[in-house]
Amino acid sequence: MRKLLLVGLTVLLASCGDGDPSDGVETTNASTSTTEVTEVVALPPLTSVPVGEYGTSHIEPPVEFATSPSTGGDHYPFWQNCDFYTEPVPEGAATHSMEHGAVWITYNADATTSEDLAILESLSEGNNKLLITPYDHEDTVILSAWGVQQRGVPSPSTPEGTRVIAEFIESWADNPVLAEAGVRCDGAAGVAPDQPRLFPDGQVVPDEFN
Repeated sequence: MRKLLLVGLTVLLASCGDGDPSDGVETTNASTSTTEVTEVVALPPLTSVPVGEYGTSHIEPPVEFATSPSTGGDHYPFWQNCDFYTEPVPEGAATHSMEHGAVWITYNADATTSEDLAILESLSEGNNKLLITPYDHEDTVILSAWGVQQRGVPSPSTPEGTRVIAEFIESWADNPVLAEAGVRCDGAAGVAPDQPRLFPDGQVVPDEFN
């Protein structure tokens, strides 16, 4: 799966770029071979807490979390449908999705480029355990799953960003140690890309569930 993610993202990255190979990548062309050297970015340490440390109760608002974005804790009774969104989602619902084994990718809408967003949106296609939403943080992108979080992620439209995101998904989507790993991440709240608070029956998530 990791190989397929990396190959797929690399192909899309090439199609979204402007063809300039000088952005962090040195390419040497010879008559018989082509060599690429990609700079490896030093990431901040992965934040991790033991499974079982966070509460898993279903509660009504208000709800508070130990991290921002959330990486787990007591959350709303409904989950957020996994997909790519252009509007923020209720954090308590996103946390419920992570309990089901979802990876939550949050992005700074003001810092991401159209190429970044195209990469992120492509990730959600055919992957029912990815929730990708805007979030009010300074990082361009933050990767979260139940109990783990990676900050300092390079831009999704760079080769190193592609690698980091793909490896995080491979490592943490549907983490088998979670009690609800494998549970569906659809049929609840959210119609992508811009109606995160709409239920399938037409009801809307009340404003107090923010």
